[in-house]
Amino acid sequence: MPQFYVEGVFITKQAVKKARESGKIAPGSFEPYAKTIWANNAKEAIQIATEELAGGEWTDGPRVGQVTEEDRMRAQGAPELPGLFDRHPKGRRA
Repeated sequence: MPQFYVEGVFITKQAVKKARESGKIAPGSFEPYAKTIWANNAKEAIQIATEELAGGEWTDGPRVGQVTEEDRMRAQGAPELPGLFDRHPKGRRA
């Protein structure tokens, strides 16, 4: 089974209920979703992610890929925080 990275924005179950009653979505009810899911295909990964919302709904359809956000940013050459990812181990002191 391959890994799929599912990313998107959703509103919670309570916000869905309020939106159906009033027709408006409160700005504080939007939640980000980013998770690695093991699935047989992308369609199954979206189905699993949708089930995990527990009654919430996607506001902006989920994006599915096999490349992580970290890998995308590194491929673009985006700057990294100094000292956060030290690739060269420090030498031992005698």
